[in-house]
Amino acid sequence: MDSKKGFSLVELLVVMAIIASLLSMLMPALSRARLQAKILVVNAELCDIGTALEAYSICNNNKFPPTRADCNPSAIIYSYSLPQELVKGNYLPGGNAGRIRFAKIEDKFNPGCTYKYISPGLSYDYTGSPFFQTLYVPTGYPAIMSGKPLPSYNNKANSPPSPVSWVLFSVGPKYPQEELKNAAFPISKGFPVCREFWFDSKAGKGILARIKMLNHSDHIGTFGIGR
Repeated sequence: MDSKKGFSLVELLVVMAIIASLLSMLMPALSRARLQAKILVVNAELCDIGTALEAYSICNNNKFPPTRADCNPSAIIYSYSLPQELVKGNYLPGGNAGRIRFAKIEDKFNPGCTYKYISPGLSYDYTGSPFFQTLYVPTGYPAIMSGKPLPSYNNKANSPPSPVSWVLFSVGPKYPQEELKNAAFPISKGFPVCREFWFDSKAGKGILARIKMLNHSDHIGTFGIGR
Protein backbone atom coordinates (compact mmCIF):
# COMPACT_ATOMS: atom_id res chain seq x y z
CA MET A 1 0.00 0.00 0.00
CA ASP A 2 1.14 3.52 -0.81
CA SER A 3 1.78 5.55 2.28
CA LYS A 4 -0.17 8.83 2.51
CA LYS A 5 1.92 11.89 2.05
CA GLY A 6 1.80 14.27 5.05
CA PHE A 7 1.98 18.03 5.05
CA SER A 8 5.37 19.51 4.64
CA LEU A 9 6.76 21.98 7.14
CA VAL A 10 6.37 24.81 4.65
CA GLU A 11 2.69 23.94 4.08
CA LEU A 12 2.02 23.87 7.83
CA LEU A 13 3.70 27.25 8.26
CA VAL A 14 1.62 28.72 5.44
CA VAL A 15 -1.61 27.43 7.02
CA MET A 16 -0.59 28.79 10.42
CA ALA A 17 0.23 32.16 8.88
CA ILE A 18 -3.21 32.30 7.19
CA ILE A 19 -4.97 31.43 10.45
CA ALA A 20 -2.96 34.07 12.34
CA SER A 21 -3.82 36.64 9.70
CA LEU A 22 -7.52 35.83 9.93
CA LEU A 23 -7.44 36.05 13.73
CA SER A 24 -5.70 39.42 13.59
CA MET A 25 -8.53 40.73 11.41
CA LEU A 26 -11.26 39.25 13.60
CA MET A 27 -9.95 40.26 17.03
CA PRO A 28 -10.67 44.03 16.75
CA ALA A 29 -14.23 43.28 15.62
CA LEU A 30 -14.71 40.82 18.51
CA SER A 31 -13.27 43.33 20.96
CA ARG A 32 -15.64 46.05 19.75
CA ALA A 33 -18.57 43.63 20.01
CA ARG A 34 -17.66 42.75 23.61
CA LEU A 35 -17.37 46.43 24.50
CA GLN A 36 -20.75 47.26 22.93
CA ALA A 37 -22.36 44.34 24.78
CA LYS A 38 -20.92 45.57 28.09
CA ILE A 39 -22.10 49.13 27.40
CA LEU A 40 -25.58 47.80 26.63
CA VAL A 41 -25.68 45.95 29.96
CA VAL A 42 -24.46 49.02 31.86
CA ASN A 43 -27.09 51.29 30.29
CA ALA A 44 -29.81 48.76 31.14
CA GLU A 45 -28.66 48.56 34.77
CA LEU A 46 -28.47 52.35 35.08
CA CYS A 47 -32.04 52.46 33.78
CA ASP A 48 -33.13 49.98 36.47
CA ILE A 49 -31.38 52.00 39.19
CA GLY A 50 -33.06 55.14 37.87
CA THR A 51 -36.41 53.38 38.23
CA ALA A 52 -35.52 52.50 41.85
CA LEU A 53 -34.70 56.16 42.53
CA GLU A 54 -38.03 57.27 41.06
CA ALA A 55 -39.87 54.71 43.20
CA TYR A 56 -38.00 55.95 46.30
CA SER A 57 -38.95 59.53 45.43
CA ILE A 58 -42.65 58.67 45.12
CA CYS A 59 -42.58 57.15 48.60
CA ASN A 60 -40.56 60.02 50.14
CA ASN A 61 -42.34 63.26 49.22
CA ASN A 62 -40.54 63.64 45.88
CA LYS A 63 -37.13 63.68 47.56
CA PHE A 64 -34.11 61.66 46.44
CA PRO A 65 -31.49 59.96 48.66
CA PRO A 66 -28.46 62.01 49.76
CA THR A 67 -25.05 61.68 48.18
CA ARG A 68 -22.22 60.17 50.20
CA ALA A 69 -18.55 60.91 49.64
CA ASP A 70 -15.46 60.70 51.80
CA CYS A 71 -11.80 61.72 51.59
CA ASN A 72 -10.74 58.99 54.03
CA PRO A 73 -8.19 56.77 52.19
CA SER A 74 -10.14 53.61 53.00
CA ALA A 75 -13.42 55.11 51.76
CA ILE A 76 -12.37 57.17 48.74
CA ILE A 77 -13.06 54.45 46.17
CA TYR A 78 -16.59 54.12 47.57
CA SER A 79 -17.36 57.83 47.21
CA TYR A 80 -20.64 58.44 45.37
CA SER A 81 -21.68 54.81 45.80
CA LEU A 82 -25.35 54.00 45.27
CA PRO A 83 -27.22 55.24 48.36
CA GLN A 84 -27.90 52.91 51.26
CA GLU A 85 -31.47 54.25 51.45
CA LEU A 86 -32.25 52.11 48.41
CA VAL A 87 -31.18 49.07 50.44
CA LYS A 88 -33.23 50.03 53.50
CA GLY A 89 -36.30 50.43 51.28
CA ASN A 90 -35.65 47.10 49.52
CA TYR A 91 -35.27 48.81 46.16
CA LEU A 92 -31.78 47.37 45.53
CA PRO A 93 -29.51 44.68 47.03
CA GLY A 94 -27.00 45.79 49.67
CA GLY A 95 -23.25 45.67 50.01
CA ASN A 96 -20.72 46.51 52.71
CA ALA A 97 -17.09 47.57 52.92
CA GLY A 98 -16.05 47.74 56.56
CA ARG A 99 -18.55 50.12 58.21
CA ILE A 100 -19.66 51.55 54.85
CA ARG A 101 -23.02 50.36 53.61
CA PHE A 102 -24.32 50.98 50.10
CA ALA A 103 -26.65 49.64 47.45
CA LYS A 104 -24.60 47.21 45.44
CA ILE A 105 -24.84 46.66 41.71
CA GLU A 106 -21.25 46.30 40.56
CA ASP A 107 -20.02 48.66 37.86
CA LYS A 108 -19.02 46.45 34.92
CA PHE A 109 -16.10 48.79 34.23
CA ASN A 110 -15.02 49.11 37.87
CA PRO A 111 -14.99 45.64 39.51
CA GLY A 112 -15.52 45.67 43.26
CA CYS A 113 -17.29 49.05 43.26
CA THR A 114 -20.82 50.15 42.52
CA TYR A 115 -22.08 52.59 39.96
CA LYS A 116 -21.87 56.21 41.10
CA TYR A 117 -24.69 58.50 42.24
CA ILE A 118 -24.63 62.27 42.81
CA SER A 119 -27.54 64.47 43.82
CA PRO A 120 -27.13 68.15 44.75
CA GLY A 121 -28.09 69.21 48.25
CA LEU A 122 -27.49 68.05 51.81
CA SER A 123 -25.18 65.04 51.75
CA TYR A 124 -23.03 63.03 54.16
CA ASP A 125 -19.61 61.50 54.50
CA TYR A 126 -19.30 57.93 55.75
CA THR A 127 -18.97 59.07 59.38
CA GLY A 128 -22.39 60.72 59.14
CA SER A 129 -21.10 64.31 59.01
CA PRO A 130 -23.25 66.51 56.74
CA PHE A 131 -22.05 68.65 53.84
CA PHE A 132 -23.62 70.17 50.74
CA GLN A 133 -22.92 68.35 47.47
CA THR A 134 -22.44 70.82 44.63
CA LEU A 135 -23.06 70.23 40.96
CA TYR A 136 -21.78 72.59 38.27
CA VAL A 137 -24.32 72.69 35.45
CA PRO A 138 -24.14 74.92 32.35
CA THR A 139 -26.80 77.60 31.95
CA GLY A 140 -29.43 76.31 29.52
CA TYR A 141 -28.60 72.66 30.23
CA PRO A 142 -29.20 70.21 28.52
CA ALA A 143 -29.48 72.27 25.31
CA ILE A 144 -26.08 73.70 26.25
CA MET A 145 -23.96 70.83 27.46
CA SER A 146 -20.80 72.70 28.37
CA GLY A 147 -19.40 76.18 28.70
CA LYS A 148 -17.63 78.50 31.09
CA PRO A 149 -18.22 79.73 33.69
CA LEU A 150 -20.47 76.99 35.07
CA PRO A 151 -23.06 77.97 37.69
CA SER A 152 -22.99 75.80 40.82
CA TYR A 153 -26.06 74.30 42.46
CA ASN A 154 -26.33 72.75 45.90
CA ASN A 155 -30.02 73.35 46.76
CA LYS A 156 -29.25 75.33 49.91
CA ALA A 157 -31.99 77.55 51.30
CA ASN A 158 -32.57 80.71 49.22
CA SER A 159 -30.50 79.35 46.32
CA PRO A 160 -31.90 78.40 42.90
CA PRO A 161 -32.75 74.70 42.55
CA SER A 162 -30.43 72.61 40.42
CA PRO A 163 -31.77 71.76 36.94
CA VAL A 164 -30.35 68.26 37.55
CA SER A 165 -32.08 66.14 40.21
CA TRP A 166 -29.52 63.34 40.12
CA VAL A 167 -26.93 61.67 37.94
CA LEU A 168 -25.99 57.99 37.79
CA PHE A 169 -22.86 56.90 35.99
CA SER A 170 -20.41 54.12 35.28
CA VAL A 171 -16.76 55.12 35.13
CA GLY A 172 -16.76 53.52 31.66
CA PRO A 173 -13.87 51.99 29.73
CA LYS A 174 -10.29 53.21 30.14
CA TYR A 175 -11.08 55.35 33.18
CA PRO A 176 -7.87 56.62 34.88
CA GLN A 177 -7.93 54.57 38.07
CA GLU A 178 -5.56 56.91 39.89
CA GLU A 179 -8.11 59.70 39.56
CA LEU A 180 -10.76 57.36 40.91
CA LYS A 181 -8.64 56.42 43.94
CA ASN A 182 -7.97 60.07 44.68
CA ALA A 183 -11.65 60.99 44.24
CA ALA A 184 -10.39 63.66 41.85
CA PHE A 185 -13.60 64.07 39.92
CA PRO A 186 -13.42 67.47 38.14
CA ILE A 187 -16.83 68.50 39.53
CA SER A 188 -16.16 72.22 39.02
CA LYS A 189 -15.64 71.60 35.29
CA GLY A 190 -19.09 70.07 34.89
CA PHE A 191 -18.31 66.44 35.68
CA PRO A 192 -20.28 64.22 35.31
CA VAL A 193 -23.13 66.04 33.57
CA CYS A 194 -21.27 67.64 30.63
CA ARG A 195 -20.91 65.78 27.37
CA GLU A 196 -17.14 66.25 27.23
CA PHE A 197 -16.82 63.60 29.96
CA TRP A 198 -19.19 61.12 28.31
CA PHE A 199 -18.23 58.00 26.40
CA ASP A 200 -16.72 58.71 22.99
CA SER A 201 -16.86 55.73 20.64
CA LYS A 202 -13.91 57.03 18.60
CA ALA A 203 -11.68 57.45 21.64
CA GLY A 204 -13.14 54.31 23.24
CA LYS A 205 -13.36 55.92 26.68
CA GLY A 206 -15.56 58.11 28.86
CA ILE A 207 -18.26 57.70 31.49
CA LEU A 208 -21.70 56.22 30.82
CA ALA A 209 -24.28 58.53 32.37
CA ARG A 210 -27.99 58.68 33.08
CA ILE A 211 -29.34 62.05 34.29
CA LYS A 212 -32.69 63.07 35.75
CA MET A 213 -33.76 66.64 35.02
CA LEU A 214 -35.84 68.62 37.51
CA ASN A 215 -39.58 68.37 36.83
CA HIS A 216 -38.99 66.34 33.68
CA SER A 217 -40.07 62.74 33.17
CA ASP A 218 -37.38 61.81 30.64
CA HIS A 219 -33.75 61.11 31.37
CA ILE A 220 -30.77 62.24 29.31
CA GLY A 221 -27.36 60.63 28.98
CA THR A 222 -25.04 58.54 26.88
CA PHE A 223 -27.87 56.25 25.74
CA GLY A 224 -29.62 59.16 23.97
CA ILE A 225 -32.69 61.20 24.82
CA GLY A 226 -35.51 59.59 26.78
CA ARG A 227 -35.77 56.19 28.43
